[in-house]
Amino acid sequence: MERSRLNDKFESPKGRNIPSSYAKNMIANRLLRWSRKLHKWIGLYVGILAAIWIVEIITIPFLFNHGLPVFDGSPPPIQHKVSPPISLQHALKIFMKQQPKGINSTAELDELTYLPQKGLYRFAIKKKCLEWYLEAKTGKILQCGFNARRFVTEKGMLGWVHPVVARVVKAPFSFLFFFLTVSGCWIVFAPRGKKKK
Repeated sequence: MERSRLNDKFESPKGRNIPSSYAKNMIANRLLRWSRKLHKWIGLYVGILAAIWIVEIITIPFLFNHGLPVFDGSPPPIQHKVSPPISLQHALKIFMKQQPKGINSTAELDELTYLPQKGLYRFAIKKKCLEWYLEAKTGKILQCGFNARRFVTEKGMLGWVHPVVARVVKAPFSFLFFFLTVSGCWIVFAPRGKKKK
């Protein structure tokens, strides 16, 4: 009999006997209150990161495109049957004769790729996210531009300022986003204590 009474009540620091159900509701309400506070501030942090990402997508292509058009990095469609390509050295010579924008010499190129299924050469300066697609048969430039998708993926979230800045900004993102999801579920589905009438 005494045990059941002890289970139903506990003694508060002031010496009052409070029902255990009330204590559970009090703890749940306190957790809910703290969850709301943390959810609010973490949500603000994630919202700021999302705003930075959106601003970068809109503004970065116009700041770093080096006078080239902006595109998503997709190669141009095949317009005719693929023919045997000219040599890479010959393609480079023809490429420079066309005086392409954004490059002063072939030494700047850090990617020279032949795409046999497309019948194209792809030349690129990865650091600047600049790409040129040449017809492999003639060396003519078919498409060139600033690969905005690659730039935002590799240097987004302030990575264009310095790689360390991007790492600092991105490091807690996954954990905080997970916490934001958990706390949101807790706020929605958490048990709430009954208010006194």
